[in-house]
Amino acid sequence: MNVVIAYNEISEFINKKCKVCPELRAIDESTIEISYKPALLPPIAVRIHVDAVRKDIICVSYECGPAASMMFTAVIAYLQNNLPNGVDVNTSDKRVDIYPQRFKQLEKVLEYVSLSGVSFEESAVNVTLSMA
Repeated sequence: MNVVIAYNEISEFINKKCKVCPELRAIDESTIEISYKPALLPPIAVRIHVDAVRKDIICVSYECGPAASMMFTAVIAYLQNNLPNGVDVNTSDKRVDIYPQRFKQLEKVLEYVSLSGVSFEESAVNVTLSMA
């Protein structure tokens, strides 16, 4: 089963929730760049690479400049106690590991489907699900 989510839908959702409208651009099938231009500041860009997708874990790494890295590290330190159970962030290795089974909100869904792939296309992210 495939779910396709357009980048403009993701940007609009983020804008609606956070009042920030990022630009998303596929670099290759497993890498996406997310950039944002705050007022009076230089643009901030982060490249997110999907390293592995298995039933029990999604491994993601990220690349960014020193300023964005410092900002990201500070935000994660600030939010550490508020990160959802199931998200482990290692800012020194620039890695994020996501454990879908630990999300209470996904319990029912994971009885029927499991994530089997994520790929980035020109204008959308393609999420592949397998029937459990």
